[in-house]
Amino acid sequence: MGAAIRGLAVATMAGTLVAACGQSGGRTGASTAANPSAPAARTVPDGAARHGPIPRALRTAESAAEDTIDLALAGKRAKVIAKANALKAVADGPARVALHAAGVSGGEIAEFRARADEVAKLGPRADLLRVALASNRAFGLMPAFFALYDSPVPAAVTALDHLDFEAKLQAKADAPAALRSAVTGLDRTWLKLRPDVVRSGGARVAVRFDAHVKRMERLAAAGDRAAGKEAQHGLDLVDEVEAVYNR
Repeated sequence: MGAAIRGLAVATMAGTLVAACGQSGGRTGASTAANPSAPAARTVPDGAARHGPIPRALRTAESAAEDTIDLALAGKRAKVIAKANALKAVADGPARVALHAAGVSGGEIAEFRARADEVAKLGPRADLLRVALASNRAFGLMPAFFALYDSPVPAAVTALDHLDFEAKLQAKADAPAALRSAVTGLDRTWLKLRPDVVRSGGARVAVRFDAHVKRMERLAAAGDRAAGKEAQHGLDLVDEVEAVYNR
């Protein structure tokens, strides 16, 4: 992978959100931003007032960001452009309105819109791995936003999704430092979330996710690009973790 892509990979990881785990439902904790130059991610204390269910606009943004990553990895340029434009449209419109109503600062909203705009700008001509990395940067803001709302699924589950995506992309980009950073975030987020997963009836998947994190740590320490395949396994496990809360 070229130096330009590796440089973007490192910059992308600097913007990653590492979610602090709360409890399920209304007690979900928010994320903290790793990038000191970005607007600070808000923290929602246990028992804090919520803003109803997660708005459809934010769910649309989540799906558009994830779909853009998957389509970019599949090499489907035309569909990438369409999804990236959809992400920008929802960020500039309905999501902006919903976040403002929930008390999110203008700076945080502007950061989200800027990240979505970057994906749309890169979509037509940039290397598709670069587009995927940019889209995961936008997706990385979702855990902090989701933590503001009532949901049976803790926001930290979405953070696991983002971090396994990040590890997969960084392994593909041959960016070992950024891969290690992603795996460090994955480990920290999982350690905070794990007790609640077990309490919620997910003991079996918790054991499997423990093994996944250990494998990721070993592969990342060795700079092994096989971490990308293991990260995909992690993404599948995140679906199982989410299912624990949606029973």
